[in-house]
Amino acid sequence: MIEDLLIINESGALLYNWHPKGHKGDGNDDLLSGFLTAMNSFATVERGEDIKSLKMRETQIIFEKYEELNQKLTFVITTKNEELVELLHAVIHDIMERFTKLFIDSLNKEFTGLVSQYQIFDNYMKQIMMAHGLDVLNEAITNIDGGTGLKAIMFLEPKGGNFYYIHAKQYVNKDKISFLIPLIMNSAKLLYQNNLNENLYWILLNTVRNENLIVEPRSKILIVKQYQLSENFETEYLELEFFKDKDKYIKKPKKLIEKFERLNWNPNIKQIYLVDLVGKIFYSKIFDETYDCLDYIPETISFLTSSKKASEEIYNRTLFNASIGGEKLATICLNFNKFALTLIGKIQDFSNYTIIQSTCSDIYNKLK
Repeated sequence: MIEDLLIINESGALLYNWHPKGHKGDGNDDLLSGFLTAMNSFATVERGEDIKSLKMRETQIIFEKYEELNQKLTFVITTKNEELVELLHAVIHDIMERFTKLFIDSLNKEFTGLVSQYQIFDNYMKQIMMAHGLDVLNEAITNIDGGTGLKAIMFLEPKGGNFYYIHAKQYVNKDKISFLIPLIMNSAKLLYQNNLNENLYWILLNTVRNENLIVEPRSKILIVKQYQLSENFETEYLELEFFKDKDKYIKKPKKLIEKFERLNWNPNIKQIYLVDLVGKIFYSKIFDETYDCLDYIPETISFLTSSKKASEEIYNRTLFNASIGGEKLATICLNFNKFALTLIGKIQDFSNYTIIQSTCSDIYNKLK
């Protein structure tokens, strides 16, 4: 995590400083800013170049200069986690852009010594930390190191999928995740925006060995988490008729419908659709007509298909289910080989992977 954020002008005056909640520092930020300014000035005068980073025994210091305004500024971030350096370079550029834009009028004038005006930037720091996923990092690392079901956390650049940061206690297929996850996330985002007019908050992929991959988009980052649950039902699940007799229900769809008509459904499920892989709806059951999902359902097949590919490529496993969470609705797609069982529910009823897992497992157990 960030230990210190300092914004210093060319005279060495500390315009703004910030520390995360619970930080135990010595409070000598003015002394530190003077030291860093002197050291950077020495490098500029004696070596003709700026310091971009400095490694101490435990602390990494990142420097970034901004010289486009009347007051020339140096932005400094310190951290004790060297693996965060690449991510913090993105963070410091975000801070630099927002700070200079917010205070452009005062920074384009001579320094008056009045620094209290810059303290309102505290409100922006909370937004920046969330935008880059730093608000969840410490807890995630603690859970991973503590041996919980959480096995890895990754921060990816949203468009290209480049890794900014990873902390893991199990093997992570970085190449596959880097390539596949941004593609699935973008397609799911378009699916929700174009069909339901909702923003997307997360996607979930769950394999038949109970490996869970959750992706949460932030404005500057994709947060990817890998969980491993204890239950393993791969053998039993793949012995279902859907996987053993590939063409049986394609030739006799009425028998397929009969299997699902006999089921008792979780009351949190508001709409049910049985769909083939070209998007044809064979069977539907609507408990709540509040949402018009009829045209949307066939579009979910592309999301399921790409999720199946990701499960096979990343985990070498068959996909059990894939889900999307938006502002109001959750979409859960169960993989039945040549078919998908798509469930629609309120997002508050399907707010985490354990609830979704329980719902899908209940359906699977009734079909055995």
